[in-house]
Amino acid sequence: MNQPLRLLLADDHEVTRTGFISMLAGSPGFEVVGQARDGQEALDLCDRLKPDIAILDIRMPVLNGLGAARILQQRQPEVKVIIFTMDDSPDHLEAAIGAGAVGYLLKDASRDEVLDALKRVAQGEEALNSSVSARLLRRMAERGANGATQVQALTARERQVLGLVAGGFSNREIGEKLGIAPGTAKAHVERVIGKLGAADRTQAAVRGVALGLVAQPAGQWP
Repeated sequence: MNQPLRLLLADDHEVTRTGFISMLAGSPGFEVVGQARDGQEALDLCDRLKPDIAILDIRMPVLNGLGAARILQQRQPEVKVIIFTMDDSPDHLEAAIGAGAVGYLLKDASRDEVLDALKRVAQGEEALNSSVSARLLRRMAERGANGATQVQALTARERQVLGLVAGGFSNREIGEKLGIAPGTAKAHVERVIGKLGAADRTQAAVRGVALGLVAQPAGQWP
């Protein structure tokens, strides 16, 4: 039997921590092994408890979530970070990605959205709020985020995959839409990221839009 994912939750509001834990009730695949009230306490608990995923609020005393994420990325890069916040600003999402976070969830997310995000992050994928991501992608595309990186030509299949990545679909969902195995979809995504000289899926989507390789995803851009 697979062991449950070990989660650490950091938020300075007890009611938020209690509500999040209640949200996971009945989901045996997850276990909250520690709770922190600030970023420094979160780092100390991560050192001791070795969680799989750290879920951090942005606004916390002593050390905020972005600072904690940045330090955690240096100390324990194997711990995946999800920012869990009320801030729907593209600036905060961009800062979170820069700090090493692979997930960005708003606190009004549904239980299904939270569980899906946890599963995607555990599988090595990103889980970024789609509406905030769309606004960030548009802004970065408009300011020419492609930079001076040499871009290799994409095959027709890779352009399909890039379009789905820009639409916010996971590797599993890309596989389903294209009728290929999730592992094959993942390999395509990795080749696209490499050919575009991108650091991750988000940057690949930005460069794809900026270079005109894909259209802005319908229904996801305000």
